[in-house]
Amino acid sequence: MGSPRQKELNYLNEYAQGYKFIIESGSGLSTKYLSEAKSPDGIMYSIDVYEPKVKYPDAIYKKGWSVAYEDLILPGHPLFKKSKYNTGPDVKIIFNGKEHMNGEVDWIRRIIAENQDKQLDFFFCDTGEYCGLAEWNIVSSLISVGGRYAAHDIFRPKSIKNFRVFKEIKKSNQWKILVTKKSKQGLVIAEKIR
Repeated sequence: MGSPRQKELNYLNEYAQGYKFIIESGSGLSTKYLSEAKSPDGIMYSIDVYEPKVKYPDAIYKKGWSVAYEDLILPGHPLFKKSKYNTGPDVKIIFNGKEHMNGEVDWIRRIIAENQDKQLDFFFCDTGEYCGLAEWNIVSSLISVGGRYAAHDIFRPKSIKNFRVFKEIKKSNQWKILVTKKSKQGLVIAEKIR
């Protein structure tokens, strides 16, 4: 049967099978499963603010932020929720005084611009507290009809990463939920239907 995490990884692999342009935010074991699922002539990008501990040969890695500063859901934004998690030492968002992010930014848009001949057809979101909804806001309109969006950490109180993304998917008439896994962290996979 496998652990809940293993089941989630198996679902990611199953529902990403044959897609040609995959982007994930938040590297890890999911990178392996998504890169193995892509079409043989497809491409798969993995974005993370940290250098991955293990690199898989069929993935293209981008170190930095998936979004631009203006995209972040920060204190003062009507959808901001305080999280029990803090950013790590390599990830700096300063709220008092000058606000900024360390490293490269806006990788989603940059990757899509570099691949203008391709249509984004699978996106997996497993990033930090400030990015999940920001990433959804960017890619939900860019994913092709028939394409899929997957999000990890959709249930509170474990995290606030993607619980709002899950709410957006549920209320949208453009998306059909294919899978909802009710593990401790939770996973949703949805397909764009219009």
